[in-house]
Amino acid sequence: MEADSAEITAAACRYILVGLLPRLERAQPGLLAELRAGIVGDTSSMAASGNLSPQVEATVAEALRMLDLAGQP
Repeated sequence: MEADSAEITAAACRYILVGLLPRLERAQPGLLAELRAGIVGDTSSMAASGNLSPQVEATVAEALRMLDLAGQP
């Protein structure tokens, strides 16, 4: 089964970010924790204002998963 262009692009971006994020963390310790806190804060704000759609929730979940893959629990 052949993936479409958008899936290939998304997978390539994920691959690059998961490799890049640990390097950024080594260069600037605490960066990934700050990024995670910002994502969680943004998500809370969107939920409070009623702007947290299922698509945004899925995007946030994937962003947090990528941080986990990069080594930020």
